[in-house]
Amino acid sequence: MDVTEIVKAKLPADKLPNDTIISMYVAEVRQAILTYCNRSDIPMELTFVHANMVIDMIFEENQRIDPENSKVATSIQEGDTRVELGNNKVSASALSTQQMIYNYQTQLNKFRKLRW
Repeated sequence: MDVTEIVKAKLPADKLPNDTIISMYVAEVRQAILTYCNRSDIPMELTFVHANMVIDMIFEENQRIDPENSKVATSIQEGDTRVELGNNKVSASALSTQQMIYNYQTQLNKFRKLRW
C-alpha cells in the first residue's frame, strides 16, 4: 500500500478531499520528511508515519476552513452529567509542517542521517 491509499482508507468519506489535494499533501509531507531526515528516499518503514502526518494536515485544514464543526468540551460537570460544547479556536498558524515534524520527531529520528 502506498501513502495515498492508506490516507484514503483511514479518512472518513465526508472528510476526504479530492485526489489532487491529497497528492499535494503527500508531496508536502514527503519533502518535510526528506529534509528533516537528510535523506533522498523515504524508507518503507515510514510509510504509515508519512500517511498519519498527511491525515493530521488534512484534519487541521478542515478545522481551519470550518471551525464550527470542530467543537470541544468547554465545561464538564459530573453531577447530572452536563457537558458544554464550544468552538475550538484555531489560530492562523494552525499546524505548520514544522510543528507536525516535532509531533513525529521520535519516530523520524530513527531514520535520520548525518550530513557532512
